[in-house]
Amino acid sequence: MSRNYFKQKVLLTFGYNGANYHGLQIQKGVEFETVESKLFQALKDSNLIMEQNGNDLSKSGWSRGARTDKGVHALCNSIAVKLCINKEFFKDDIQQNEEEVLSKLKDKAKVDYGKVLNVINSNLPNDIKVHSIKLVTQGFDVRKNARYRFYEYIAPVSIYSEKKGEEIIEKVNNLVKKFVGTHNFHNYSRGMKYTDPQSMRYILSIQVELFKYQDREFFKFLIHGQSFIYHQIRKMMGIVIQIFQEELPDTFIDNTFFKNQLRIILAPAEGLFLNRISFEGYNTKFDIPQRLEIEEEDQIKIDQFRPTIVDFICEQEIKNQTFTNWLKILKEKNFNIEEEEENNNKAENDD
Repeated sequence: MSRNYFKQKVLLTFGYNGANYHGLQIQKGVEFETVESKLFQALKDSNLIMEQNGNDLSKSGWSRGARTDKGVHALCNSIAVKLCINKEFFKDDIQQNEEEVLSKLKDKAKVDYGKVLNVINSNLPNDIKVHSIKLVTQGFDVRKNARYRFYEYIAPVSIYSEKKGEEIIEKVNNLVKKFVGTHNFHNYSRGMKYTDPQSMRYILSIQVELFKYQDREFFKFLIHGQSFIYHQIRKMMGIVIQIFQEELPDTFIDNTFFKNQLRIILAPAEGLFLNRISFEGYNTKFDIPQRLEIEEEDQIKIDQFRPTIVDFICEQEIKNQTFTNWLKILKEKNFNIEEEEENNNKAENDD
């Protein structure tokens, strides 16, 4: 790349169907494809990453939002990166002779970020889509500046009970409300001790909705929290199924927050996806180039991508019985099955 470019730190918001990827994060020494590896390659193919930085995320100021696991999806995840903007991304009404380009490189208002967005997406597979590009400060870090994370989990009603969804949704709502507030979630992540300060997590709200897809009933859980430890959400979802299937008392959830070790089943990754990350604290700063909010045109793109995830989750159950077969295996093992993905997909935190 020639030197007629400038660097701009941006926030990319993007969605993906995680079925074909070994999680979000690039993993050193592992040949499995990840969402990050595809996104970083697309940026290189789009001539937005300097060639000498092509093998090092850190040199491009890379920071990530939610580190989703293998098979987990995202409607709107976030990554910050320094892009190298050259003359091909200037607005069409700008004269493109070399001298003018060099003199106007400092005028970042001349950049057409719609062009940047389109070029990136042209180099991505269909199951990954960048929704928006926002300008951020040079020191911006996604994880440090994220205030809240919103997740969704979708599962068929049949894995809870043989009853109809409307007959059990009240009980499901009452169960998940027990998670709201600050609790010790040491039982919701393997190997974590009660005394570990990382086990304390704050859940703002959980809502449960009932919907139909091709005449099949599904529950949709909307989880709003500050941050989550590894596997926390999937075990929160798993314990609700466990209470129904093993006919456990509702107080079983309350007991998980105390100093003990309780077995909680891990719900399938296929039903989980990140809805979005919010940056309320960052948005109150006076010296930021843009507020990090989902604008109307961004929401339209996000809504258009949503069926790529939701329809896929529902169709996998209808066609392949993803959840039904998972429950069948659990019953055969008397609800005592090894979490085999722990061994081949160890991550740090979901946040």
